[in-house]
Amino acid sequence: MRKVYIDTDLRLASTGAMRRLMATNPNEFDPRKFFGATVTAMRDVCIDRYNQFGTAGNASKIKPISLEGMY
Repeated sequence: MRKVYIDTDLRLASTGAMRRLMATNPNEFDPRKFFGATVTAMRDVCIDRYNQFGTAGNASKIKPISLEGMY
């Protein structure tokens, strides 16, 4: 089992996407546009990290556990 922290990468991607959108569209004021861009940027980071860590394509190997089963 490995634990890798990517939170900082996600925050940087989110902030960068929001800043880019604000800089290129200064008249935009709908927060949904900004958040859509941040979600896309964070998704791209996750996909990249899953590929780098060799974990892409392994979702079918994970056995779901119900909340009741955790306790």
